[in-house]
Amino acid sequence: MHQEISRQELLNWLMPVPWELAEDPAWRESGRPVLDRVLEARGIDTEEKRRELFDASFDQLPDPFLFRSMGEACHLLESHLDRGHPRILIFGDYDADGLTAAALLSCYLTERGHEAHILIPDRFDDGYGLSPALVDEIELHRPDIVITVDTGTSSPDLVRDLMDRGMDVIVTDHHLATQAFEEAGAPLINPMLAGETYPFAQLSGAGVALMLTLALDQMRGRIADCRPRLLVLAAVGTVADVMPLVGVNRIIVREGLAAFERSAPHGLRSIDRLGRSDKGLTARDIAFSLAPRLNAAGRMGDVRLALDLLLEEDPARAGHLARELDQLNQERRLVEQDIFSQALDAVTSPCCHGASALAIAVGKGWHAGVMGIVSSRLVEKLRVPAITLNEEDGLLTGSARSYGNLDLIKILHTAAPLMERYGGHAGAAGLTLKAENLDAFRDKITQAVEAIPRKERQQAHLADIALTGGELQADLTRQFDTLEPTGNGFGRPLVWMEDLTVEGMTRVGDGRHLKFALRTPDPSMRLFDALLFNRSGEEAFYRLGDTVEILAVPEINRWRDQETVQMRLIELRPARHDGVNDRAVKDYGRWLEKAETDEKELEDQGLSLPASLFRSLWKILESLCDLKDRSLTFLPLRLAWLLSHRYNEEAKALEVLLALAIFDQAGLVRLSDKGDGSFSCTKIEQEGKRPALSDSHLWEKMKALGVAVE
Repeated sequence: MHQEISRQELLNWLMPVPWELAEDPAWRESGRPVLDRVLEARGIDTEEKRRELFDASFDQLPDPFLFRSMGEACHLLESHLDRGHPRILIFGDYDADGLTAAALLSCYLTERGHEAHILIPDRFDDGYGLSPALVDEIELHRPDIVITVDTGTSSPDLVRDLMDRGMDVIVTDHHLATQAFEEAGAPLINPMLAGETYPFAQLSGAGVALMLTLALDQMRGRIADCRPRLLVLAAVGTVADVMPLVGVNRIIVREGLAAFERSAPHGLRSIDRLGRSDKGLTARDIAFSLAPRLNAAGRMGDVRLALDLLLEEDPARAGHLARELDQLNQERRLVEQDIFSQALDAVTSPCCHGASALAIAVGKGWHAGVMGIVSSRLVEKLRVPAITLNEEDGLLTGSARSYGNLDLIKILHTAAPLMERYGGHAGAAGLTLKAENLDAFRDKITQAVEAIPRKERQQAHLADIALTGGELQADLTRQFDTLEPTGNGFGRPLVWMEDLTVEGMTRVGDGRHLKFALRTPDPSMRLFDALLFNRSGEEAFYRLGDTVEILAVPEINRWRDQETVQMRLIELRPARHDGVNDRAVKDYGRWLEKAETDEKELEDQGLSLPASLFRSLWKILESLCDLKDRSLTFLPLRLAWLLSHRYNEEAKALEVLLALAIFDQAGLVRLSDKGDGSFSCTKIEQEGKRPALSDSHLWEKMKALGVAVE
């Protein structure tokens, strides 16, 4: 029995993201070690580049005084610290990066004998960043100096207001400026500023806060004893904010991971023990275990819980806070799953108003703290940009997430007059609009997305190397471990494996994931497990005995003291995918051009166009092109595969194209060759009697040859 799968998932499967291989085939044939091939595929092809990757150390960090305003900021802060007991206020953000940045700076100042008050805005009551109301609240604390972390760049007027009220201000941030900051008159440490002289622009908020402490230590000629803890906090903030793990970030995260067991705050160690059973924290553990729990506090409106956990010095109390935070994260997951299910239904139901190029989900009573996660999950599921909006008092407020190469802010800008406010960056944004403007807004941004060619919207999957079964050894994953830390911008090696036979297929993880048993074709005949996460619906596209190729990350599966290689699937598809598809397109063109048919060629190709093929094809078109102005874009191989696996209609890719060409000539559809191996097919609105296949001269030709059967 076929599993339910949405229209959008079918469309995505029929027109997939391309695969590319970074490795030069000559490297593979040379017999060079697999790790060397991975490094060369990533452009790490000299000894100097390898030393930068493997041997870069803390001592090689750029001088923090390369920041244009670092000297001014340090002198200003030291002037307050020299006075004895200054009132210091740290103003941060409610996400994991902002929280770790605030805790980092507080830890440093505490060691130097100075207490700082930390003010974190509430996501729901205050929103992001400084506001006039928060300026008033800050003034109530009567600080001598305010230091912002992970925020402040876009609020020069409010920074100036704080200074006009008698407070000194230092801004540390890593967000893009939306307006000129010079008028504020405060030192701004931000690697993303235009003209900034610090050589690495992609620091996190916690990374920038770390640089401030390093500069202060350098100025006073003494290294703080808490530096290992600062590195741990900066590492967590860097990974949590999905910063690229290259350059300076790579050093920060490597040093932080190394210091974690001995120097991490008790709260982080307690969370780690809750989330993992094995030893050796990795960047992936931070991303999928620590960061979600820290972020849960801000998302669920209890940000102080996460901050207290980062600052707590009593192990028992820290353990209690960790359990509370873990419980809050479980509540977040339940809320998120409920809203995601509603949102997915809203954008995939038959009456959905949205277009396949974009997903917009609108609901009432949806928790504002999970809008961004829900949008991200819609993107992952549907592979289109997604916007999730909650309606309250006539306003729609929510979050948007991009897909592929689309610049979200540019897309939203096309509908700027229809929104009350919006902001963010290319990959993520927040927005508010009146409910009465929803339809016009949807139309406007859908047009903006569809105006961009599909290939420009997508980002191809880039495999590092092609791998054989004989190379798939447990030792290989340990070699890949030497590349840690891995994550955004420098991931675990992605390998391409071909001609694998599906020998098992099972749903796991409450039915959300698929576990394949795959066998390699080489002499090793290796059988291994491969897991496809959160895409169990793709079970509908495969069956036992299929031959497939995969893009996957090799990992170690440990069970009862046994270690085996397991693959984490990124994608899988029919074997020899591009070659079969391209050959079908080429043969189709020749068939249309030929006046006469070579009977031997006809026999060699073994073509058959039975009536059942036309019926099954028409069923697909009716289900996927059922709304006005809806067309189907597909790869011929994929459409043929879909026919065989969901309609039990065995057909070659060439046969599918010929059948659709007959529909086209009969006036039932418009079939267009896109020139890149794909085609588009649009149903033609019929008035009166529907055309017959016999209206097609290709049908008559195929019938005469005995290929087409009524």
